[in-house]
Amino acid sequence: MGDDVKRFVQGELTLELTRSGGELRLAWQGKSAERDPSRFLVPILEQAMEIASNGKLPLVLAQRDRIRPEFKTYVANVAYDLAVYKRFFDEQDAIIADEADDVACAAREVLLRTEGRQFHQFIDRALEELERIVGGFTQEEHERHGFYLRRQLWPYLMMSEFLRRTNLKPRGYAGDAELMTMLYENAYLGTSLFEQLVHKHPCDTRAAEAVRHRRFLVPRVLREVLARFGDLGPHGFRFLSLAAGPARELHEIVRDRADAERFDCTLLDQDPFALDLARDTVRRLEADRSFRLEVRYVQDSVRTMLRTRDLPRALGRHHFVYSMGLFDYLTPPVARAVLLKAYDLVEPGGTLLVGNYHVRTPTRFYMAYWADWSLYYRTEDSFRQLATGLSAAAVSIEFDETRCQMFLRVEKAA
Repeated sequence: MGDDVKRFVQGELTLELTRSGGELRLAWQGKSAERDPSRFLVPILEQAMEIASNGKLPLVLAQRDRIRPEFKTYVANVAYDLAVYKRFFDEQDAIIADEADDVACAAREVLLRTEGRQFHQFIDRALEELERIVGGFTQEEHERHGFYLRRQLWPYLMMSEFLRRTNLKPRGYAGDAELMTMLYENAYLGTSLFEQLVHKHPCDTRAAEAVRHRRFLVPRVLREVLARFGDLGPHGFRFLSLAAGPARELHEIVRDRADAERFDCTLLDQDPFALDLARDTVRRLEADRSFRLEVRYVQDSVRTMLRTRDLPRALGRHHFVYSMGLFDYLTPPVARAVLLKAYDLVEPGGTLLVGNYHVRTPTRFYMAYWADWSLYYRTEDSFRQLATGLSAAAVSIEFDETRCQMFLRVEKAA
């Protein structure tokens, strides 16, 4: 008698319940594209538990059987070494706990610079080994092995403010505005030495540096566009940020009162929390420099943008439209459609600038496996192809200083 198999499919995610050999096995392939996959998963898991209970069958998660032995050994070694390092740093915390505050602070700084640097080098070596092992995996294998690694290293990942947020996704996605703030500030966060170090490491990668660099690249391009238009009058130069996040780049865009008087700014994001952080950025900027900014906040999503027939009527046209991180999350068809919509928002003679991480970004497996943070990495050619068919457009690509992030620059003819 053959196995009894039930298969459940939602998009690219497939779950299988197999009743075989006196047990009920649960396995899955692919990954859900939904923000809330629990609506699909929970009823299936409840059904599996009911079948197992009624039939007095053990419920077995079959994913572990499909993990490559070399990868299991790798994860076990990393988990062991993390435990050793944690014990060492916890002992150092205990030794300096009774010292005077200034002495304890100095001792922690020395430990972070010395032993902490060695710990970060250990993680670097572990990530190099990870790339060697998984470099040839299929997408389905990446997802399965990433899930396995995170389950085995979970206690250590949760000790990092950064990795805890990417994994738990309190706003429904990994790269939220609070996470961008962590990358911008690049500080040691945590109550213990070990917590501070496992938080700081991902914030020091080249991909993280790219986030900080784009705060300066975008204002530079904006200045180049501004120079083409001359004097447009008070608040005559309009710019729009798509998926604005905390909008920290405004500190470099609006340098003085003259800038505040010439700019009209629209910040769009689907996340109300991100817009709250953007408002905080604007308030601090206004308070520090004693001027008022003309800012419009728009809570909107990609889906709404694509459904809106006359988007310029809803959002207006702008001399400069930019998006620093949105396209990293968009499939090629959606990215192409969003680019077309964004280009329609550009005034004649204006510029559209969008960022995307390159396929050669060295931390892509770190992000996918440890951080559960998956992006659509692109080549120069695939990025440029998104702009195919745009009318009266001059298209070019430039890289940031880290060479991790590309920027597609689309100039609209005057």
